[in-house]
Amino acid sequence: MIVLKLAAVPVVVWLASWAGRRWGHRISGLISGFPLISAPVVLFLAVDAPRAFIAETAWFTMIVAPAVGAHCLVYAWLTRLPLPRRMHWVVCILAAWSACFATQWLLSEYVVTAWWGALLAIGEMLLAAACMPKPQRTVQMPRIPATEIAVRMAAALLMAALIILGAQSFGPRISGMLLGFPITASVLPLFTLYLYGADATIRLLSGFVTGLLGFVAYFFAFALLVVPLGPFAAFLAGALASVALVSLVLGWHSFRKVAAA
Repeated sequence: MIVLKLAAVPVVVWLASWAGRRWGHRISGLISGFPLISAPVVLFLAVDAPRAFIAETAWFTMIVAPAVGAHCLVYAWLTRLPLPRRMHWVVCILAAWSACFATQWLLSEYVVTAWWGALLAIGEMLLAAACMPKPQRTVQMPRIPATEIAVRMAAALLMAALIILGAQSFGPRISGMLLGFPITASVLPLFTLYLYGADATIRLLSGFVTGLLGFVAYFFAFALLVVPLGPFAAFLAGALASVALVSLVLGWHSFRKVAAA
């Protein structure tokens, strides 16, 4: 059962990578921002762990989700630095991780559950999206080489193993922070910056921040419903809430563009 649980996670990552390669940098980031890794992991955990523990973990994950937005924001702005190509990604990833961990720890000290927590997390994510730098020129479609997909799948597998095998030992706070760790927001921008440059990376991370709204919506619905309805109903409700919120935001952006034209 554990092998089956772990195998499902990199498969989901592969599907997201394939879709990104087909539709571009921004869509790649958008898809990766959804809880494609953490949603299956928390579902698998909920099958065996007490529901109250899983609900508390999900609330922690929801409230610290904006830390990934901080990660994306710092990474995106640092892509503009005039640094040597081989060192650029190192500076970006270390600074972004530092911002993410610091923000996670701060937010986890003040966990606000239910609707107020969701509204707070969504507001923080929208603020991060508004502060993102703008691309200066168009970029080519991403190739997303097989090596990158393999690294993403391996990283996802490692995180899933860490959480599934030891989540109850860590406790809800650390488990929630691990579920929100930016795996794809670390690996994908790394390759994108090196292969395609700053503008492509900014497009990717801008899409990622939009997708993170779906991340917040998923964990809100899951945390709210897992105790009364069970993990599978909560998973379905979370998936629907995730897609609905991101679709609403994308529709609003499209409306604004049409109105401006």
